[in-house]
Amino acid sequence: MSLSSKQLSVSFCTNIGTTRKINQDNFYINGEILRDPYKKQFSAKGEFSDGIFAIADGMGGESDGEYASLRAVESLNMLRGKKPTYEEICSCVEAANKEICDKITATGKKSGTTIVLAVFEGKELNIYNIGDSKCLLYSRGTLIQLSRDHTVTAQMVEAGLMTKEQARKDRRSHQLFQHLGIFPDDMTLSLYQREKIDFQKDDVLILCSDGMTDGLEDADIIRYIETAAFENLSKELVKAAMENGSKDNVSVLAIKKTGSGGSGLGSALYIAACAAAAAAGGIAGYLVSTISG
Repeated sequence: MSLSSKQLSVSFCTNIGTTRKINQDNFYINGEILRDPYKKQFSAKGEFSDGIFAIADGMGGESDGEYASLRAVESLNMLRGKKPTYEEICSCVEAANKEICDKITATGKKSGTTIVLAVFEGKELNIYNIGDSKCLLYSRGTLIQLSRDHTVTAQMVEAGLMTKEQARKDRRSHQLFQHLGIFPDDMTLSLYQREKIDFQKDDVLILCSDGMTDGLEDADIIRYIETAAFENLSKELVKAAMENGSKDNVSVLAIKKTGSGGSGLGSALYIAACAAAAAAGGIAGYLVSTISG
């Protein structure tokens, strides 16, 4: 990755939610990932020049979904220090998929994960995803989805057979036809790509698990982006999604373009690891980690 000024502000938060005992979501912020899935809430913020950022949403029973999402984000370490090509990203995804499938074979338990990632290199932004974890772009009052949902209902919306609102309420809305945890003999993984995206100053990119979008509609997300202090944006979106009825793990990684580039070295990620009491506003402790950007 290039050495330039810190033009990206990052705000991240994940919460187990109201019904689960473990967080099967995971994240990737230039090498930082979630190590303790039993924490009630975990948050982070930082400034970066560029890098790789991702959200993965594990599926399966306790430890199985968590294992799958962890393998997905850990595989991205193969890309650090380079401007990855689509083929290299596919190789990471396929390597993670093999590990997940090997565990399925060993345990006999179904497991899988989604993944959505954003790759920043200078002024270039590229998006890739498998599954239904989303990448949303807010620019000048408008929110658009850059990722593609690999769900039955998304296909029906594309075909004009139902509206987006109908799809949100349909019982098939979480039925995936693409995700990690698929054996090669059953189906070939197809990583969606959207490259060379225009990302301008004050634009905001949101990577999230479906726990957020289950609880919030586009208008809600726009309102929080426009009114919340950016450093608190991910926490506010997570809290709002839970208050609006989302029962899943909820993870939000927000990235704001704050500059146009220049000279400089590195970046710092400040991580706040919250205990169970964090849901009521108490923070148990802080871990500070310095990362080269």
